[in-house]
Amino acid sequence: MQRHETFVSVVVPFYNRRNLVRPCIESILNQRETCRFDFEVIAVDNGSTDGTREELSRWPVRIADAKRRGPAAARNEGIRESQSPVIAFTDSDCIASKHWLRRLVQPLIGDHSLTAVGGRIRALRLDTGISWYQEAAGILNQRKFFRGGPLFPPFLATANCAWRRDRIVGVDGFDEDLQVGEDADLSWRILESGGVLAYAPNAVVRHDHRRSFAGLYRQAEAYGKSVPILLRKHRKRLPSHRHVPWDAWIALGRQPFETLERVTKKSGAELLWPLYESVWQTGYAWGRLKESIGSRRFDCF
Repeated sequence: MQRHETFVSVVVPFYNRRNLVRPCIESILNQRETCRFDFEVIAVDNGSTDGTREELSRWPVRIADAKRRGPAAARNEGIRESQSPVIAFTDSDCIASKHWLRRLVQPLIGDHSLTAVGGRIRALRLDTGISWYQEAAGILNQRKFFRGGPLFPPFLATANCAWRRDRIVGVDGFDEDLQVGEDADLSWRILESGGVLAYAPNAVVRHDHRRSFAGLYRQAEAYGKSVPILLRKHRKRLPSHRHVPWDAWIALGRQPFETLERVTKKSGAELLWPLYESVWQTGYAWGRLKESIGSRRFDCF
């Protein structure tokens, strides 16, 4: 597709997601039924080898190629391709609900003081105990991210958010050295520059949560590895950079007692909560430890 000016560019990174192209892209293109503004879809292929790019070519989207591997590099390529004043982001394993884009962008139209808006991220399906656990534990809870906490300031997950393009460009985009946590890093840099975030709970995308123990563990480990990196990079912005993850170790120690309680009081998926929690907390704590060992720096463990 030839480049033309639109109000919103929806940027979606893809890497070996051939089977997910149709449901993801179709759900975004269907937003035309409810949007009163013009938008385009920029699908960024990140070196796929499974036919993802060929599948993308079947749809009326603009395809960009990111030569450097990683979601941050892919999103930056989409930003470079875009000329729209607003850029919305979602992921290839997400399905946009009806009215998603209109509800996500509307706050930016109505309030020019806002820099970015994040929408709600819900589970696409809850047909396994692991996907149920991720939803119940709030691993991708955008409201929780938006509120922030004692360790991390507020941020918006790129599975569902929209930003003013000039503000992203003004802080040099996503940090391509980050494989996880690049959305938090961008949010914090923009907040420091005076940006204002908002949350739109009625702008919903449904995310295909992990469905196996291995997938859950890898996700937790990746999140854990990102924490020391982010803490070191933003030590001047955060209230405290020295943080031992006692919550992870305490959670692991509680598992035998919680298991006993649930065996006597719970049933179904809830019965296995301690097992899912153990997998998550083990991966998260080990990711933090492994990054600290690898960098030989324990100041932010």
